[in-house]
Amino acid sequence: MSKQAVRREITKLLRTLPPRVFREAGVQALPRIRGCPFWRDHQRILFFLSTGMEIDTAPLMEAAFSDKKEVYVPKVMGETLLFYRIYSPAGPWYMGAFNIREPAAVKEEDALKPGEFLVLVPGLAFDPQGGRLGHGKGYYDRFFTGIDVPGVKTGVAKKNYTALGLCLEVQIVPQVPREPWDKPMDALCTGSSFLNC
Repeated sequence: MSKQAVRREITKLLRTLPPRVFREAGVQALPRIRGCPFWRDHQRILFFLSTGMEIDTAPLMEAAFSDKKEVYVPKVMGETLLFYRIYSPAGPWYMGAFNIREPAAVKEEDALKPGEFLVLVPGLAFDPQGGRLGHGKGYYDRFFTGIDVPGVKTGVAKKNYTALGLCLEVQIVPQVPREPWDKPMDALCTGSSFLNC
């Protein structure tokens, strides 16, 4: 199937689900993520602020604050996705690009600096090999490309982050169509499973 066909199919399916499914999956995913090595090994966690058709990230964000993690959330600036540290799950927020919550006020000192982190990644569909299909705007792919660090000897990009796709079980498909620039996930988590890719 083409990317557009998969997007149509998964979007149609997600629209049939009641809001409680997304909330419950977020609660169920909490112990799986909180108990994984990725969570323990990273002090900085990059979140997405879930919309109505995405697994609820609020329980995990509250756990991150409880665990004294540094919490970062995205802000769209033109074609770029920038992450800023926040200090409370209560915001303040405003509705930014694509009607998605963003931090209402950001300071340069709170911008994400180079270093290691865990990034929770949204998507419409994922596959067991780590393939991810987003909404087609390319924000996360550009973000990953921008932070990949060239190797000293090889010149080949290496990464200093762990990418964890967060979704519902119904969003995992046998194979996602991929382009060379599509960044694979290191692991996937749903409300009912955790999969290293």
